[in-house]
Amino acid sequence: MRREVPLAITFIIGMIMLLCNFFGVKEGTGLLQVWSKQLSNWMIIVSAFAVGLASVNLIRIHSRNVTRQRPGWVNSFVLILSLASFAIIGTVARLNPQAAGLKELNQNMFDYIQSPLGAAMFAMLAFYIASASYRAFRMRSLEASILLISAVLVMLGRAPIGELMWNQFPTISAWLLKVPNTAGQKAIMIGSAIGAFATSLRILLGIERGHLGME
Repeated sequence: MRREVPLAITFIIGMIMLLCNFFGVKEGTGLLQVWSKQLSNWMIIVSAFAVGLASVNLIRIHSRNVTRQRPGWVNSFVLILSLASFAIIGTVARLNPQAAGLKELNQNMFDYIQSPLGAAMFAMLAFYIASASYRAFRMRSLEASILLISAVLVMLGRAPIGELMWNQFPTISAWLLKVPNTAGQKAIMIGSAIGAFATSLRILLGIERGHLGME
């Protein structure tokens, strides 16, 4: 029962969500459409519980780090404090729309704490991207040479100094982004779609059981 019931639920729900796109009524009054809408609502509820469970697990792990004063416990303490502060203030501000002070405090915490920290994190990631680009652009093979030349042409076409050097750099850059880059992106998207379809089919048929904690 531990295996058959979850697999049966996965198969039934997956078939309903799949078939409603092929045999459902356009106005949304068909039986499959009604079931699909209800299942979508349940998916939102389950996702909310999953976020809550993840938050509880996060607090449990980092509170253990704080109580045992493991290396980096200060970071864990800041994480728990920030999580509690944002959750409490945000919830109270949503439940009390008339409290202008709490609403402004919640917005200021997002604008002056979370947004600058996010910008700083992405700014630091730029150095790692530059380092990875340096390693990838080494002309050790024909493919790496083509990648390096294309990247230089795109940067020259996008930078104002490139157009001053030669007025054809923007045209070449636009062609590289529109033709080879778009073709590569479509190939990656098609490959990802095939992989997602294959994985979904394996889950639907019960071949892939990793999501159920089975091998």
